[in-house]
Amino acid sequence: MSLKIIVGGHFNAGKTTFVNTASEVVSLSTEKKISNPLEKKFKEKTTTAMDFGKTSIQGKEINIFGIPGQERFSFMWEMLSRGAGGFIFLVDSTTEELWGDTLKQIEIMIKDKNIPYIVCANKQDLPNAQPVNYVREKLGLPQNVPVLPCVAKDRDTVYQILSILCSLIEKNFGGS
Repeated sequence: MSLKIIVGGHFNAGKTTFVNTASEVVSLSTEKKISNPLEKKFKEKTTTAMDFGKTSIQGKEINIFGIPGQERFSFMWEMLSRGAGGFIFLVDSTTEELWGDTLKQIEIMIKDKNIPYIVCANKQDLPNAQPVNYVREKLGLPQNVPVLPCVAKDRDTVYQILSILCSLIEKNFGGS
């Protein structure tokens, strides 16, 4: 049986990079050229439907779905989150003004569900990255939610985060 994990976060948080780094197969991406001039300042392409990759952690097959970050694609968030065993939410720890969009995703997708999730302060390799304690405080996250440092392009970091989430899922739900 496989486990479904959703990777969420605001625009340009590093979701596609995370999925690509984690995947042991060529990942599926639905990136298209950006037309919004404000978003073009950050990058050329954005995910419009989802990213998809596969890996295995702790003997479990993991299907990883990256969701689009912009609210105009929010119809995909709930649809893709159905049946998820856990969530990883990324924030670009160098771009604080976008963090509220990640909080909105958490509120929509977690709601009253008792599904484990982790928040990752991504881009910790950059000099202006905010530390995880600052990210936790600014987002107002409870102490039981792990907030971890992340560099989404580093395979060891990505696998460590996935392992922590798999352990939380196993602990809370017996691996279901």
